[in-house]
Amino acid sequence: MFFWVRELAGWGMIGGSLVILRMGLGLAMNTREPKIVEASVVMFAALGLMRAGILLIRMSTAARLSRLEVDGERRS
Repeated sequence: MFFWVRELAGWGMIGGSLVILRMGLGLAMNTREPKIVEASVVMFAALGLMRAGILLIRMSTAARLSRLEVDGERRS
């Protein structure tokens, strides 16, 4: 059951990072006052958040697969 919580948290982090990436692009693409330095800081944070979300999804997938393998050995 904990696998699903970890996976949902990972997908939530990826969704949040996409929102933050959009905010960073809004800062950089502003035609009147482009804020390149601020946008780069926001983009760096969003990419870190996306990487953490992908890591959580990978961990939950590996845990589910190993659990299936252990359950398969018990049934044999």
